[in-house]
Amino acid sequence: MDNDYVHVTQALSILRKLGLEYWFRTNSAEFCDAESKKSKEIGTLVHEVIQKHIEKEAISFETKYPQEVKNCLESFFLFKKDYPKIKLKQAEQLVTSKHYGYCGTLDCLAKENGELMIIDWKSGKCEVGTKKEKDAPPVYPEHEYQVSAYVNAYNEQSKANISKAGVLVLAKDKVAYNYRTIVGNALEEMFNEVFLPALKIYNYQNKNKNKEVHSNG
Repeated sequence: MDNDYVHVTQALSILRKLGLEYWFRTNSAEFCDAESKKSKEIGTLVHEVIQKHIEKEAISFETKYPQEVKNCLESFFLFKKDYPKIKLKQAEQLVTSKHYGYCGTLDCLAKENGELMIIDWKSGKCEVGTKKEKDAPPVYPEHEYQVSAYVNAYNEQSKANISKAGVLVLAKDKVAYNYRTIVGNALEEMFNEVFLPALKIYNYQNKNKNKEVHSNG
């Protein structure tokens, strides 16, 4: 990855995440640190196993995976069963926008009814904060902003015209999922009105973080 390019998740890190802020406020720092580390490890493993599946490698539920990972994988296969028209084609592709100066790794290129699309998946819990158990884990706005950036970069890099994306959140605490589709103008609006301003702010802050700010007031 070229160091001159900002990663999509870096740019979006400047946005407030109210659910995450509430979670940090209502739990100890030690607990949050441990859970964040565990969540990252689970997410990485889920991505690796799904990538193997898309690349036609055999996977097994019988041995090494923690229960949270097994729940995510079973949720993934439930999604595939519920959406048979979505065909997963390629996993984990690096995309770069030279025009805007950012990059990222999209989770999956897919086709639905012959139309090319991008799907990004996350892992999450159905029970969030003080709320009682939900039927499915939530899709957060930053998930949609992220996939809108991948669509733009892929279209620029591949001279494609993708206008459809999906966000799939797989439950860690039971077998369930949440799937949301974003199309056309909604994708463009998220990219132009949220991601690009976030990228500009991130670049400005990063450029000036080591500079002294002088005030004449």
